[in-house]
Amino acid sequence: MPEPYSVPSRNSVRKAGDIFRKEGATPEELNFAINTLSQWRGLHSYPLNVFQTSLRKMADGLEAPIIAQRLKRMPSITEKLIRFPTMSLERMQDIGGIRIILKRVSDVKNLHNRFRSATRWKHKLVLPPHDYIEAPKKDGYRSLHQVFKFESRAHPELNGLFIELQLRTRLQHAWATAVETLGIIEKSSFKTGEGSDDFKRFFKLSSALFAIEEKQPVLDELKDFTRKELIGEIIQYEERLQISTKLRGLALSAKHIESSSSNAGGYHLMQLDVANNRISLIHFSKKQLDIAEQFYKNQEQGTKNNPNISLVLISAGSVKEIKKAYPNYFLDTESFIKTLQQICAEG
Repeated sequence: MPEPYSVPSRNSVRKAGDIFRKEGATPEELNFAINTLSQWRGLHSYPLNVFQTSLRKMADGLEAPIIAQRLKRMPSITEKLIRFPTMSLERMQDIGGIRIILKRVSDVKNLHNRFRSATRWKHKLVLPPHDYIEAPKKDGYRSLHQVFKFESRAHPELNGLFIELQLRTRLQHAWATAVETLGIIEKSSFKTGEGSDDFKRFFKLSSALFAIEEKQPVLDELKDFTRKELIGEIIQYEERLQISTKLRGLALSAKHIESSSSNAGGYHLMQLDVANNRISLIHFSKKQLDIAEQFYKNQEQGTKNNPNISLVLISAGSVKEIKKAYPNYFLDTESFIKTLQQICAEG
């Protein structure tokens, strides 16, 4: 049997989550909470690797799937705990996440059905799935989320850890990337309800146009709008807010990263510095996972008071796949801009 992982008690994990919500927590309490959360988050790496290997096999035959995994950023975890006061840290379902990007909606449904019905897939479904393609979120977000509880004979101490799968089309991915990128530029988390109402309206309208393009349901509040009406309103917002210009203006070139890194597989710690228009990738081999997670934790703590820095630890097949799966870290919204302009030009 392989060496078991050291797992903190559920009570310790729950206590760590409560400390992050606590006003006036002592330095000792915060240190305990940070260390416990880092250890708890790190445990999700093994299940993520198992899931990604299986999903790549299941996606065989689908056109150019992009599959990448990530450990949720510590600031995102703590912010979510504060936003949802009744949520326990050990019950948070998206600490370990896998993003799967497919060409069309039928591919999303196909792959979802494949792993739900796979006889050798022993992980427990957490039902129901969140199908934001059939019923978009109020902000226009569209994707299909399925959560599993991990099951393993080799590492039973990890049984019950949640892993979230995000399945989306390229069009849905382009929209979500633009939302996150503008959020980084504006220093507002649009996906958690922050930011200008004008920007949020623009993304609702563009989501509806993309949904029509994919022949899928649109937001309830826009379902009675014609395509022409949606285009007319979005053109007005674009002329006034210059969103495409704003997104293009801070686009980062990652060519030097791709050409200077021959490392495929393993892990990459990605750091985006918006203030200096710079991105960096630090590569770790698969055997260096413990080092990567410790470095991730240390970097998060060292930059936690700098709103211009964003960090995430990712594993994908190559640097090129990372760029496709997480283009928001490269401020790359070209696909969103081109598609939206094409739809508006067609009328």
